[in-house]
Amino acid sequence: MTNLKNKKVLITGITGFIGAHLEKKLAKLGAEVFGVSTTKAGKNILTANIADFSPLSEFIAKHKIEICFHLAGESLVESGQKDPYHTFKTNVLGTLNVLESARLHGLEKIVIASTSHVYGNSVVPYLEEYPPRPSRPYETSKTATDLITQSYATTFSLPVFIPRFTNIYGPGDLNFSRLIPKIMKNIALNEAVSMWGGAAKRSFLYIDDAIEAYIKLALADPQKVGHNRIFNFGHAELVSIKELIQKAIQLSGKKIPIEESNQERPLEIPEQYVSFQKAQNTLDWSPEVSLELGLQKTYSWYSQYLSHKKE
Repeated sequence: MTNLKNKKVLITGITGFIGAHLEKKLAKLGAEVFGVSTTKAGKNILTANIADFSPLSEFIAKHKIEICFHLAGESLVESGQKDPYHTFKTNVLGTLNVLESARLHGLEKIVIASTSHVYGNSVVPYLEEYPPRPSRPYETSKTATDLITQSYATTFSLPVFIPRFTNIYGPGDLNFSRLIPKIMKNIALNEAVSMWGGAAKRSFLYIDDAIEAYIKLALADPQKVGHNRIFNFGHAELVSIKELIQKAIQLSGKKIPIEESNQERPLEIPEQYVSFQKAQNTLDWSPEVSLELGLQKTYSWYSQYLSHKKE
């Protein structure tokens, strides 16, 4: 496959932060985009819970879907802490439904979104061949979906890829329980930024680079990749949470106080970042947007968005 023009592409979680950006990119590339959402209705949208098999399978068959990006599910560590049963049920059953539908209806490509969190407290940078070392329910649920996906790939020769991303950020993320949206909201509204776990170091990937990674996977040939269908995607810039907050405040041009907490995040891992050399060598992918530029673009969007909300 050399391009996505006229391809019938399904995005589960199409109304989410990443799903919405991916939909726009695919439409620009000429794909016919379909979606699964629990909230949005439309001609090409299935309004259903991803944990329900029959509606999903019937929708894929009806529209002759060729490629599926599975993004739907619980994506926050905190959600797994508060409601582990729902997190396991949604992530595991949702992924199983996508894979079984793909097996039954012969999809050309399935991309199952994972996370670098599954590596747990391993030696950094994380490599694709590392065994998972999850601890909390969220990471464990994603590890389970990764193993199920690889089982389907091996047993049924299903053409799947498993991208493991570091923290993705950028314009349009309205989940203010996530770190960067919360920081941007505080700064835009001239509120103090609360911080705990400021010494923890992380890698952050701008949304445009993440979307490009998804497109590269959609065009990649599974036969040329080999047995390990996992790809890491991240950024070489490593920053502590405190440095991230300070950088965001500096870029805003404001003087916003930081309120430090003595509380520690449960089971927090000191450093998390990945090696993305495999993606560079196999997919010709590298991040293009620096952290500074990405934060500038992101703050500009939040500042404008929140100023309109106040009007």
